Amino acid sequence: MKIKTLTLSLLITATGSAWAESEPYSDRLTGDWGGARTDLAEAGIEVFAYYNTITSSLVSGGIDGDTNFAGDLFAGVQFDLDKILGWDATTFTLTGIDRHGSDVTPNVGSQYSVMQLVGGQNTFLYNVTLEKLFADGDIAVKLGRMTATDDFVGSSLYSYSLSNAVNGQIRAVLFDGVMTSYPFPVWGGRVKAKVSEDSSLQVGVFQLTKEMWDREKQGVDFSIDADDGVSLFVQYDWTPEINGKPARFFAGINQTFAFEMDEFNSTDTTDSFTRFYGHADYQVYRESADSDQGLTLFMTFAYTAQDEVAIVPIQSTFGAHYKGLLDSRPEDRTVFFMTYGGFSDEYSDELEAGLMSGVDYEMVFELGHRIQLTEYAYIQPDIQFIKNPGGTGDIDDAIVVGAQIGFSF
Repeated sequence: MKIKTLTLSLLITATGSAWAESEPYSDRLTGDWGGARTDLAEAGIEVFAYYNTITSSLVSGGIDGDTNFAGDLFAGVQFDLDKILGWDATTFTLTGIDRHGSDVTPNVGSQYSVMQLVGGQNTFLYNVTLEKLFADGDIAVKLGRMTATDDFVGSSLYSYSLSNAVNGQIRAVLFDGVMTSYPFPVWGGRVKAKVSEDSSLQVGVFQLTKEMWDREKQGVDFSIDADDGVSLFVQYDWTPEINGKPARFFAGINQTFAFEMDEFNSTDTTDSFTRFYGHADYQVYRESADSDQGLTLFMTFAYTAQDEVAIVPIQSTFGAHYKGLLDSRPEDRTVFFMTYGGFSDEYSDELEAGLMSGVDYEMVFELGHRIQLTEYAYIQPDIQFIKNPGGTGDIDDAIVVGAQIGFSF
């Protein structure tokens, strides 16, 4: 009965064009807990949780049609140590993750996962970080258990994709196995400094270990071994206004040290790797001067010359994001993404040497519409077209339909 009542409430709210007058924590399903949540926040304790699910079906092409479900619960607490201990501008964050369900991607046969909530299906301890601000907030230093994807190679615009070709970070950077990623934490640190009113520079250093993708470790293997490597990120961000509309540009480099990577079709290894990446977005159309509704376009690029160890040396994504396309739905998002990933010739040669088909490229096209049901809930129907799944030419182009549902608690 409670589930039916909640569903009816969401649908009724979804027909409106604006939220009711906001109250404390009206953007959370569980609200203000009768004022207790506000009291905790005033004491320096902020509790949060988010749950997202994806159900996807391969309806055409690929290898074998199927439907799968996956879910991701991210929850944690942040402590304001200024309020609690008198430590100026210092926060401590503790989070955990539970991932469950399965992926339809093996049925598609694609390199890029069509369900971005799949990867490391288990329960994890994630963030255990201490962050302190200096120079009136112009410098931020964060240390602890974390991943590079928390701070680097990403944009909020990517989060509206159901495909891992886009969602999270520029995916080719992660394929190399040298970018630490949610939900697999490692030891790391990040320093971010404000360069000007609209630009910043950040540097991050992260542990690399052969076991970091082991989901059975569940984020509680705190060891540092002699054969671990280091992944270094340097990223420059520029966020100007151009003709009165917001833009963001970032460019970065990922450099590894002392981390052995097996070369394709060879017994040799490489212990140093370099990847360049970049992003540009601009709101090309704004419905009014004081509104964030309108059309934003973006493009990404990732490249490395070391195709002897990189599965996808080159990748680019084009995206279009319209907030409030329908006048009656100002909080909805209509999104389109197109991703090209070019496989390494060396990787293709290795597959052929193993009597498998060589690979060339894969492309992913995606169209979705996120319906913001309430401040704390949404549903996003979505369709993906995967051209040349797996890059071999042996698998029929695929169509995947799905929906993502999310709640903040």
